[in-house]
Amino acid sequence: MQVPLFPLSVFPMPGEIIGLHVFEPRYQALFDQLERNLIHEFGIPFSTSSEMWRVGALMRLVTVKQREADGRRDVLVTCTRMFRLSEYHPSPDPSLHSTGTIDVYNDWATWPLGNGCKRALQALIDDMRRHNLPTESLDNQGMVRVVQHLGISPQQKAEIFVQPTLESRQDVLKEALEFARKIVAQRPHNSDGLFLN
Repeated sequence: MQVPLFPLSVFPMPGEIIGLHVFEPRYQALFDQLERNLIHEFGIPFSTSSEMWRVGALMRLVTVKQREADGRRDVLVTCTRMFRLSEYHPSPDPSLHSTGTIDVYNDWATWPLGNGCKRALQALIDDMRRHNLPTESLDNQGMVRVVQHLGISPQQKAEIFVQPTLESRQDVLKEALEFARKIVAQRPHNSDGLFLN
């Protein structure tokens, strides 16, 4: 599947809606096509200042909130699925957006946590409850929803989902869960809000 690409340092999860401010002419042209239903989806590969990762989110336009006379606009987009970027096709014309060939993760909703992640998640939930922290968003969830509600950075999400196999994704998620448990254990222990080492 080939899609237009809009590299950003965000990693939305399926079902999430995010706002974008579209100001570059090449992306204004992309959103012109989306608004006219000439294309239906575009990809946001996770990107940092130094590299574009081979994983990202497939997006649909929800609505245009505000439009300026010069074509700039504020839009809401929603993530439908995640993907692995198999080929990147940069545009030879800097005024046009790039495209990419993607492999869509259609089965993301069925990815299980695996036993190691389940144990790490339960230990985290137990510690959170001991500290009177809410845990409802982490209870009885599959892998993607746990990642979504864990409160980790976009790069940490990318590190999990760029993994080539379900088992390696589970391994990286288990590390993130164990790290989150260490953070919970360091919650402030006095009224000044300072962490005590």
